[in-house]
Amino acid sequence: GTGLPTMQNTHEVAQSVAPECRIVYVDNDPLVLTHARALLTSTTPEGVTTYIDADYHDPERIINDAKHVLNFNEPIAVMFMGVLGHAKTYEDLLRIVHTVLDSVPSGSHLVMWDGTDDSKAYVTLCENYTGTGGTPYVPRPQAQIKAVFDGLELVEPGFVSITQWRAGETEVGETRPISAYGAVARKP
Repeated sequence: GTGLPTMQNTHEVAQSVAPECRIVYVDNDPLVLTHARALLTSTTPEGVTTYIDADYHDPERIINDAKHVLNFNEPIAVMFMGVLGHAKTYEDLLRIVHTVLDSVPSGSHLVMWDGTDDSKAYVTLCENYTGTGGTPYVPRPQAQIKAVFDGLELVEPGFVSITQWRAGETEVGETRPISAYGAVARKP
């Protein structure tokens, strides 16, 4: 999911460190895709920023389209940020992630987090959202989300609440655990 533009979008952060980075966003929400077109104007001259109008339930198509922009012989960062709760089943979630990871070389990284079912209030919020006609979002047990990283090398701080993801000793915002867990991991 591309998500709506923010102050520091993925491509802006990546290209501030390595201006030659090539970023491919994927989304199928027409409103988000309109905003994604606007993001294309803020890429660096050396880099590439583009998007694919697709649903992650069709990872084979995404991989094929991304090969027009990304070098699949070099490590690639794959990011699923709070979107896999929309997968139709847990098995579908695993199929999507594993299909993408199987297509990228050793040294690539998976960055993934998703909502967990350890807060009744959060589960109720997701159920109420679905009741409004929104695309169902299913919070899953932490163990299921953690299992997505099986066979990968977790990067510090490991599988934790996303409020624990901090660069250095920066004290920013809330640090108590919330019902959103994930990790950064390297494909061996």
